Amino acid sequence: MEFPIIKKTNKLERIFVLAALIVIGLILGTLIGVAYPLITGCNPTDMNSLRFIQICSQIFTFILPPIIYSMLINDRPFKSLGFNKTTLLWILIGVAMTYTIMPLNSIIGEWNANIKLPESMSGLEEWMKTMQESATEMIEKLVYVDNIGGLIINLFMIAGLAAFGEELLFRSIIQTSLIKLCKNAHIGIFIASAIFSFIHLEFYGFFPRLIIGLLLGYMYYYSRSIWIPMAMHFANNGTIVFLYYLNSIGAVNIDVEGFGKTGIVITLLSVVATIALFWFAIKKNKKIEN
Repeated sequence: MEFPIIKKTNKLERIFVLAALIVIGLILGTLIGVAYPLITGCNPTDMNSLRFIQICSQIFTFILPPIIYSMLINDRPFKSLGFNKTTLLWILIGVAMTYTIMPLNSIIGEWNANIKLPESMSGLEEWMKTMQESATEMIEKLVYVDNIGGLIINLFMIAGLAAFGEELLFRSIIQTSLIKLCKNAHIGIFIASAIFSFIHLEFYGFFPRLIIGLLLGYMYYYSRSIWIPMAMHFANNGTIVFLYYLNSIGAVNIDVEGFGKTGIVITLLSVVATIALFWFAIKKNKKIEN
């Protein structure tokens, strides 16, 4: 097959194509997810149905649209998606930063969770709380498993598919497009990270997810390999999945939502470590370019 499939598209046409693919994917994923319990006769709220719906959502909303979009628009679709070679060092630096940022993100998360809107916006605040509780309830229903099989499925679904699909859409496509549109890498990365955080509809976790999005965005920008943010995303989600599993089997008793929270000294040291790792990554990238 010769790429791109669609020749000579302008910016507006590209936005329309991407939006159309996402909407079509969302509709298809939803229809297939809804049809599953009707065909199988199982309860739509049981574990298998929720897993199937989640997998359909990831594949049809986050994975297929960016791949198809890139094949339609770009002459080298997979290279344009960031499937470039990387090194183990880059991956280790990225994953390490995922953990060193956790203490700061825990503090930001606690502040975010206690934000109060003005009385005039009480309706909006109530809606935000309802959405947050609904999302939390569904996630906890999925992640509380007490067997290895359930853990493996969750690592594949919540860590693997989410990391692969969301990074393709938000970093490979949306961030890259915004950087070109804004002609400024920092603005493009920030807007893409804000969209990434907002789309989860967990408003009382917006700012911690924004920080993670910025970290993923900058690492993709400097490494030029989508494998780096994918590995970081997998490490972040995989850690949460594994902690919930350990809680479920009684091996530990950890507040997963507050995981990483430490004293101010450790938090400051972790911030310094994150900056140092990021600086090292940039320096490493400049040496490679030279």
